[in-house]
Amino acid sequence: MSGGVDSTAAMMLSLRNFEGVRAVFVDTRGKGPPIAAVKSAESLGVSLLVADAEKAFAERVRKPSEEAYAAGLTPNPCVLCNAGLKLATAHEILDPGETLVTGHYAGYQNNRLTRGADSAKDQSYFLGMVPGCILNRCGFPLGELEKTRVRSMVVETGLPFIEKESQDLCFNLERGGRPGDMVSVDGDLLGRHYGLGDYTVGQRRGIGAHGVKMYVVRLEPLANRLVLGEWKHLAARGCTVTGVNDLDFPGEATFSARVQVRSRHRAAPALVTSGASGFRVEFGSLQMAVAPGQTAVFYRENTVMGAGTIRKVTGA
Repeated sequence: MSGGVDSTAAMMLSLRNFEGVRAVFVDTRGKGPPIAAVKSAESLGVSLLVADAEKAFAERVRKPSEEAYAAGLTPNPCVLCNAGLKLATAHEILDPGETLVTGHYAGYQNNRLTRGADSAKDQSYFLGMVPGCILNRCGFPLGELEKTRVRSMVVETGLPFIEKESQDLCFNLERGGRPGDMVSVDGDLLGRHYGLGDYTVGQRRGIGAHGVKMYVVRLEPLANRLVLGEWKHLAARGCTVTGVNDLDFPGEATFSARVQVRSRHRAAPALVTSGASGFRVEFGSLQMAVAPGQTAVFYRENTVMGAGTIRKVTGA
């Protein structure tokens, strides 16, 4: 229970679907639950537990994210948080027979994680790294609903909720790093950067004007160099994915899948080959701005097969 409109709706629906309901606020900042969450729970007669997760958040989400940025990678802290903290913390306090209900726009049918019906709000990508043992005890009542309907449903009750919906990271990360050279794909010096942690593959803002549209093509942490190029230089024909979370992968060594390499990226058809250390992905068509460190989620139609972390990108 976060106090937002989605978790408030999930709590309301839980009261309709279950005999007994309690809520938990996973406190990652040590500031306690939002007033909206407290008042909504009180209005519905639901006890609200507070799970102290400030230290765990620092260790499981903040630290590995900052280390990834320092290494020239582009992590996805929200994926880390869902898998290693928020759902994991709530899962730990489940009583026998309880279901962990969340306000994510996703589904879980026949032991398989699926996309949410509202394609504009689908959050299955952010759940791809959640272990199957946790997903098996989850319920996603918003999975079949449109966002507009969810909001209307809560507004009609008069329950308080946090109005603002953030599409950005919900906490600040120490990124930055040491200043270094900014060079073209041909090695020509273009200027100076202010620390690799402030940049990600595909970024255009904050790199200065160079006569033509330039983008961050790659980060080279060993040389502390930021490499810029044109849009065409961002094309990738494949990538290597490691640290795979197997939810529903086939047993074959080579299989077809649709692979989503960013939260706002459209899943692309690919041929996937499994190996001892992970998967080799070959896209059916060139994909743009594939970034090492990001999460790759594998789909079979609307079903999540699993996910992993992009380690290496094969250029065009």
